[in-house]
Amino acid sequence: MKKNINKSIRTGILVFTGLLVSYACSDTWDDHYDPNLSTGNVVDATIYQQIKSTNELSDFLEILDKTGYSALLDESQIVTVFAPVNGSFNKDSLLTEIANGHKDQVITRFVKNHIARYNYSSNTNKQDIMLLNQKKTTLTNGVVGVDSVHAKSVNTVCNNGILHVMNSELTFHPNIYELLELDPDVDSMYTIIKYYDDDSLDVNRSVYRGVDEDGNRIYVDSVMIKANRLMQRLDSYIYREDSNYLVIAPRKSAYNERYQLVNSYFNFNVHEDDRDSLQQYYANYFTLNTLFYNRNANIYDKDSLVTTTYSRWDPEHNVFYKPYEEEGLLAPGSYYDKITCSNGIVYKTDSFPTSIYDAFFHEIKLEAESTGNINIEEDEKGNQSYTKNCNYSYRSDNVHPVSERGYLDVMPATAAAQPYIAYNIPNTLSGKYDIYLVTVPLKYGRSVEDADTLKGYQFRVNMFYRTNKATDTGSQWPKTRNEVLKNPADSLGKDQNFRSDPEKIDTIFLGTVELTECYYRTSKAGVMIQIQSYVSSSEAKTYSRRMLLDRLVLRPHGMPIKQDEDDDLPVLVPENEE
Repeated sequence: MKKNINKSIRTGILVFTGLLVSYACSDTWDDHYDPNLSTGNVVDATIYQQIKSTNELSDFLEILDKTGYSALLDESQIVTVFAPVNGSFNKDSLLTEIANGHKDQVITRFVKNHIARYNYSSNTNKQDIMLLNQKKTTLTNGVVGVDSVHAKSVNTVCNNGILHVMNSELTFHPNIYELLELDPDVDSMYTIIKYYDDDSLDVNRSVYRGVDEDGNRIYVDSVMIKANRLMQRLDSYIYREDSNYLVIAPRKSAYNERYQLVNSYFNFNVHEDDRDSLQQYYANYFTLNTLFYNRNANIYDKDSLVTTTYSRWDPEHNVFYKPYEEEGLLAPGSYYDKITCSNGIVYKTDSFPTSIYDAFFHEIKLEAESTGNINIEEDEKGNQSYTKNCNYSYRSDNVHPVSERGYLDVMPATAAAQPYIAYNIPNTLSGKYDIYLVTVPLKYGRSVEDADTLKGYQFRVNMFYRTNKATDTGSQWPKTRNEVLKNPADSLGKDQNFRSDPEKIDTIFLGTVELTECYYRTSKAGVMIQIQSYVSSSEAKTYSRRMLLDRLVLRPHGMPIKQDEDDDLPVLVPENEE
């Protein structure tokens, strides 16, 4: 009886001492401590001292000493330690990693995986615990985590916390970012992501003792704030433990092959500022952008799965329908290895699951009535160079199936004038495009003579390109770098005239062009398309110089054609490919 009374008095003294210490520390010995422990003992020592005096923890002690975490466990900071006994983990491999310069990884994956702030005594109540590496685990009756690691002894109450001795190590459950780092199959993906890391020290949560000879703080526990510029842009915080993501991770060869392909589409003009860094950034971004899915934002994922870059303002892209059905993105029995991480699921695959048309090589749709894209540059004499001999105005149309309920009415400046209307085409990539012009028949227009409603349009198409020549640094488009497109419907390849059908909204295939330079999100467009009415006096009875234009479309060559059920416009198919 006397022994029990003395033990209770000693426990009370230690608790009181801990409370005094708490005023000098950020942690407190508070109600995390259970004074009614059913097992365990109280010692007058720090956790580090207790580990040092326990023979079966000598391996764990050696790792603590090598990583510098002995100091933390000898401090007044209140912590709980789950110390694995000798032989329950591979000490030699950890020491080898440290010797090879990977001490930080050992700290994160092993040392911090066995330490938690505050006191957690083992009892019959299930307790949720956050370890120092931000991993979440549980403690119930000497059993830790979902892996059910059993304790050999529990509740040794020390001056600065509680020590539990475990029969084996606590399994490190990587988050998605850590898995990409640890798995050599997908380390190409990790290398790209890590390049954009922008971590910083959390001064308020880190613990330091003293300064070095240069006046820098000596930290015994450094807490880092994880950040990554690229993943922030992708809205994919795969390094956060409180996240829940689904990530598709192509293996090294598939990833590298896709990266090289994407890179070829972002060959910026050599005069573009930061050309190389822009190419690298966009190649990385668009290689990754269809691989990340926030599971919390995909509550109806059986119907559709949207990427983290999906925008409701752009509903055509970054969405995959019926992903778990046959031929879906994540069809059952397909080529994936499913891996569960602490913050989501990773599907490893041998081939890239999405096409370049899903990821970035999209149609460029330019409404003809979008006057902000009409080129109105003037030459040295003040004359308009590319849009000329015409007046143009926006016309709304809620009756006929025109795109965006409007079109551009291009009128000759004089009765005999041949109108020219030119459009700067933004965001072109260095790839191959099929080009289309959609026209509206005159019979849908306003103030049109009855005889003219039977007329179609005859026109030519001029393509202008900015070049990578050192002389092309001004704002004017270099006239030497232009071409007149040939009508693909002419089997001989000589006809330069295109003609519209006067009876319908007509989709006219203008040809295929290969662009050698990228102008994605640049201040200047890299391509200009000029529509030139080409009607001689003798042809005026058949063709009108007045033109109603609906839109221009640049479709990536080879892009699969999908008919929108709600789109009354004809499918855009090159005439020579029907």
